Amino acid sequence: TETPGVISKWLKSPVNIVLHGGPTQAMADKVSTHLSIITKLTKVKFRQAKPGVKGPVIDLIFMKRARMGNVTIPGTDPKIIQQMASDPTMVCYFLAWHKPRKEIVKAIVVINKEIELMRIGSCLLEELTQVMGLPNDVPAYWPTLFQPTDVSVQHSPWDMLYLKTLYDPRLKPGMVPGEARIVVREIFKEALSKKRK
Repeated sequence: TETPGVISKWLKSPVNIVLHGGPTQAMADKVSTHLSIITKLTKVKFRQAKPGVKGPVIDLIFMKRARMGNVTIPGTDPKIIQQMASDPTMVCYFLAWHKPRKEIVKAIVVINKEIELMRIGSCLLEELTQVMGLPNDVPAYWPTLFQPTDVSVQHSPWDMLYLKTLYDPRLKPGMVPGEARIVVREIFKEALSKKRK
């Protein structure tokens, strides 16, 4: 579940989505809406599946806040889970697995199902975007859901650019940061020049 240190993304499509914990239809609809937009930006497709499905999978676990530190994940130190859930303001968290480092093969998103639907939608948007291969928060002066205090309910233009760039075929899985920066600058330059026209 460690950050791989190279460009890493989902390479197999569709990615299976498994819902746990009895989410309401409104919660499930939020998941579908966000994934539809992510598909448009990345070309990665998703399909809902049942627990135990083989292949690439994102498990979405909806549960009460008091239990979020007690999730048991095989091969994961329980202390890591407890540490992530220890912040009283935390509403969701995720873990992702890379094998090899350049390929994301599994992710788990844990969501507090007791909060209001708008915050659940915001939380799902951020975590589903991050498990695509953009795991880190960033302090930024522009609108982005990667700001630690952000509660966006839709992607900003910058967020969309980040996702499109990550899944641009020119940005190869396994690239180290130095290689990736050169490609990213070129993609950003093209995208921003189109906006100015």
